[in-house]
Amino acid sequence: MTTSVGGSPPGAQPPAPPSYREYAPPERLRQFVECFWSRDPAGGREPSSSSLHRVLPDGCIDVVLGFSGQADEPQSAMAVGTMTRALVLEPGTSPECFVGVRFRPGKAAAFLSVPAAELTDLRVPLDELWLDAGEVRNALAVSASAVERVRALERVLAARVSPGVVSAQHDVDEAIRRIVDAGGSLGITRLAPALGVTRQHLARRFSQLVGVSPKTFARVVRLGRVIERARAVPADEAINWSALALDIGYYDQAHLVDEFKELTGVTPTAWYSAVGRETANREPWPSVGMITIPRFARDD
Repeated sequence: MTTSVGGSPPGAQPPAPPSYREYAPPERLRQFVECFWSRDPAGGREPSSSSLHRVLPDGCIDVVLGFSGQADEPQSAMAVGTMTRALVLEPGTSPECFVGVRFRPGKAAAFLSVPAAELTDLRVPLDELWLDAGEVRNALAVSASAVERVRALERVLAARVSPGVVSAQHDVDEAIRRIVDAGGSLGITRLAPALGVTRQHLARRFSQLVGVSPKTFARVVRLGRVIERARAVPADEAINWSALALDIGYYDQAHLVDEFKELTGVTPTAWYSAVGRETANREPWPSVGMITIPRFARDD
């Protein structure tokens, strides 16, 4: 789940097709929510039915609701955990519409009933996480307007915010800020001492709140910076992957290729060739509502 990480654009959220829209969170949710979003297949260009759709890691947890046709009540509702590898969706997308919330890194744990690490690389039905998931579905049974559905989701989350929910996490917040500000190119071994905590403590806190280790999170942030920089290259120029690698903080081009492939499943040139400069985005969930995932089953 590439694009904005921690409120900034290291994951290269490019201009999206007309079917995908983002909505700024209300003031009460701003410290927790990166954005709300909606996707309506009827509203814009769809991916080719013969091609895969690759959702890249972005360091965030999303809650995604799928709606079939004009039905008011969501037909699917799931939490999508922090990803350490791309989520590859097969051809044959459904005509469903989607509404979601993308939490800021480390902030979804305030609304979910399990540590973030228990959701990593998983898609878990909300019924497994919220005892009142049925009531939530009813609250989201609003008009078929994407805006109305987003507003309903805002109200559901706002009702869950309380002093007891907001726990102190200054160590993780500051670590995330430093990693993002450095574009992922930060010496993780020196990060914990700089924050006045042990490496074990910081790793444990990241597992609980972010879902991945500080090192993995930094790699995801750096991946986003690669995508952002690749998209900024003029259309009539070739991408100099070697220079880009050194500029962003990889040891060399081979290091960039290895990390890119591990996180996305493809090389940078293969990714770029497949999606093209204008569509190399993180337009999410074209068919996730049609995929049945057993409780806490991984996408292996």
